[in-house]
Amino acid sequence: MKVCFSRLLASALILPATLLGVSTAAHADRPWRDVPTPAQVVKEFPLSQPLAPVLTALPAGAPFTLDKTGKLYRLDPVDGRLTTLMDELPPLSAVTATAQGLWAVAPAPKPELLNLAPDTGVILNHISITKVLTTGSHIAAMRIAHDTAILADDGVPAFIIIDLKTGKMQRLLEGSPTLSGHGPLMRRGQPVTTASGQAETGGNIRFLALDHNRQWLFYQAPTGPLYRIGTNLLTDPSLGPAERIEGMANWRRTPSLGGLTIDSHDVLYMADIEHGDLLAFGPDRIPLRLLHDDRLYDAQALTVLKDKTSPQRHLAVLLGPTAADSHYHLLEIALP
Repeated sequence: MKVCFSRLLASALILPATLLGVSTAAHADRPWRDVPTPAQVVKEFPLSQPLAPVLTALPAGAPFTLDKTGKLYRLDPVDGRLTTLMDELPPLSAVTATAQGLWAVAPAPKPELLNLAPDTGVILNHISITKVLTTGSHIAAMRIAHDTAILADDGVPAFIIIDLKTGKMQRLLEGSPTLSGHGPLMRRGQPVTTASGQAETGGNIRFLALDHNRQWLFYQAPTGPLYRIGTNLLTDPSLGPAERIEGMANWRRTPSLGGLTIDSHDVLYMADIEHGDLLAFGPDRIPLRLLHDDRLYDAQALTVLKDKTSPQRHLAVLLGPTAADSHYHLLEIALP
């Protein structure tokens, strides 16, 4: 039986938080407030082909993305040009960039976790993940915490934890309401509906972000809310489901999102497709609105861009097609 998370939240008035399967946030959500100096869009490029909602960047390099078939591309932030990395790679469903290179998930023909050289796409290492997948599994996102890979299965909601040294792996928290989408996905202030008129949830867990110490994992479905859990709760084999469930925290209610990323100062950035805003939420837990731009209604992914020549932080935002323009676009935003 599927438990509706909104009903669980409603019952919080009479039940302790631990019985809900998630700890509540320390403070009530405060409204988003405008910053004195807003962020600025500094570049926009049309892209040459349709892309998947995937965007990641090396600590000091260009971003990477996937096309609709799962082919890996390097994306030039100067002119938006897409460059293929190694045609022989299998189709990928998720990719993340780290100081140690690229990590990606190949769902077929053999489900594997791949470590790739970022300059060539050559496979440096591979680990079979067949035994932790189930019928309907789809890996939508992944992050690397030291020697551990954390994968998000949005097809059959669960975390998949892989020890990169030993190859040991396990599925955790399958069926937790925090990993599933519940409310309707909102865009431009309206529910997104299917061709038959049914409201969409936007899927299950899709967004992952790690703080700079790899101590905390932030995660959410596109309709929110944002949750936080200690990475030690996912990697310590001595812990059971009860300890992990108790360690989940409802960190912040969010609007419907088209992207989530985090910078080295542990500030989370969110592309709000419900209102067309760029939001920020840092360790101080002050909710900030950095920018309103109608183009953000069509955001599909975002990542922090590192520029050695400038101390100013930038974000890259992948925009989907619109009724007026069938092209995907890359937006670059200078942060205040």
